Amino acid sequence: MNTQSLKANETLIIRLAVGLIFGLGIAWLIKSFDALEGKQIPLWAQVLTSTLILGAFIIWAGAGAMKRLSLAIWSVIALGLIALIAWNRAAHGLDDRYNPFFLNLSFLIYPFLFISHELVSSADHAGKPIAPYGLYFDEAWKRGVQLALSGLFTILFWAILWLGAGLLGFIGFHWFKDLLTNAYFAWPVTGLAIAASVNLGDVQPKLMHNFRALVLGVLSWLLPVITVIGLLFAVSLCFSGLEPLWKTKAATASLLAGCVALVLLVNAAWQQGDTERPVHIILRWSARIACGLLLVFSALAAWSLWLRIAQYGLTPERTLALVGVTIALLYGLGYAAAAVIPKGWLILLAPVNIALAFVVALICLCVLTPIADPYRLSASSQAERVNSGQVAPDIFDWRVLRFETGTYGLEELKRLSKNGKTEVIRKMATDAGLWKNDKRWEIPSPVTPPATTPNPKQFNVVAPAGYAMPADFLTQSFTSDEKLPDCASYGIKCYAALIDLNHDGVPELALLEDRHITIYIKQKQWRFLNEKYVSGDTAIDFKVGRIGTARPSFDDLTLGNSYREKIDDNGSPPPTPHGNVTGF
Repeated sequence: MNTQSLKANETLIIRLAVGLIFGLGIAWLIKSFDALEGKQIPLWAQVLTSTLILGAFIIWAGAGAMKRLSLAIWSVIALGLIALIAWNRAAHGLDDRYNPFFLNLSFLIYPFLFISHELVSSADHAGKPIAPYGLYFDEAWKRGVQLALSGLFTILFWAILWLGAGLLGFIGFHWFKDLLTNAYFAWPVTGLAIAASVNLGDVQPKLMHNFRALVLGVLSWLLPVITVIGLLFAVSLCFSGLEPLWKTKAATASLLAGCVALVLLVNAAWQQGDTERPVHIILRWSARIACGLLLVFSALAAWSLWLRIAQYGLTPERTLALVGVTIALLYGLGYAAAAVIPKGWLILLAPVNIALAFVVALICLCVLTPIADPYRLSASSQAERVNSGQVAPDIFDWRVLRFETGTYGLEELKRLSKNGKTEVIRKMATDAGLWKNDKRWEIPSPVTPPATTPNPKQFNVVAPAGYAMPADFLTQSFTSDEKLPDCASYGIKCYAALIDLNHDGVPELALLEDRHITIYIKQKQWRFLNEKYVSGDTAIDFKVGRIGTARPSFDDLTLGNSYREKIDDNGSPPPTPHGNVTGF
């Protein structure tokens, strides 16, 4: 055993001491918050509380895996990073409700600390900056299982304590319940329970290894399931087009969740390749296909998010989604490259995982600090949208800058109030900067949806041959309620056809985007009439101009002034086309 490493009894003592001391410190801070009676919690207290809560886990995890000096240096660095991140969020946020667990825009601190700790501890164990992949794999999965079991142990521990308090309460003794609700008892005891459970994972390596093997085995056989589902989804998109996916308003989040599941299950199946164990051929092929699906899902998520950002700009939530999409694309490209190499079984996965671990840690650090703070990026994006004229000041949501982008939003409001390009922008920015917190929850007055003018370069008129787009359509402004397809302004090409559907001598306009047809009718101005989804082959017919009209075989049956019914003859031949757009 390396003499620089902690002995088993020393590891246990350090972990218990950290649990007790940090627990007492947190309890004192929590009690001091209660004494403030609704006043603003001091910045230093917010930072210290969050640092103690997360810092304890770093020391608990490192005590059993790192050398003495390395543990001391890394603990100081990690505590400093946690304090910096906590300060950044507390100093630039406007939310009066303090949350010491980073359950807000700073939740990325959890993957950042986990990945960073495993990179540092594994490098220390290997004695070189980049450890062998096998060591990274063993330590990361061990730590994940260890944390999960520690959480379960602590929950059960407190469940038993509250059961005891309930039983004592039945016979009239309430002192134990009062003790459990006392912060000076609850926090130190919780720290001791977690410390003991973490240490148990280190002194029972065989138990941890067997449990990890069970978890990996179960997860690996979920890979074929998600692969089949992913294939069905991808193939179905070829027939339905992307429009139904965009209309869910949750495409990016759903696709990113799929990416996370694919990465987790591919690694559970691959583990360290086929060097340690035979791998079933079903898992081998499922892993290769899943790597390809990961690239497809991440690309779709990127497209979905880009459409949203291009239309509405950045918000803190979209900035975090952009981080997720960027990481998903990197994994998708790396895993797809591993899948197409015929030699071995995904032999590139090891270097890809190691490289991306460093990249992900760096990205998370930038987002958690002022370098790429979501508040700062979002405030800059929104201010530019309104100041450049991309969105009119009277329909711009000024509450985003005032309440949802922290102090950076307030700074942008001050800048716009002085240097805005128009008097309206300067006045509205000044007014928004004076809003009180109760304004944040007011339902905004209805405003006219932002209008979009079609881009003439986006259209390809396929029928009648040689015709051009109606000039008044290209100059008309359409709101989002009028369902102008995205292809009319940006993105993929819009295929257009002029066809008289109601036989009034004035042709209607049909636009094809992917497999979605939107139809407009000309009255005083162009308005939305209907929309249809078609198959891929039918969309091809549209693109080459094979478009016509057909009257029904039977007129509708009417009774009185209110009843009207379509008449169908399922045994008769289909209606005969009577006209074609080329006859205009």
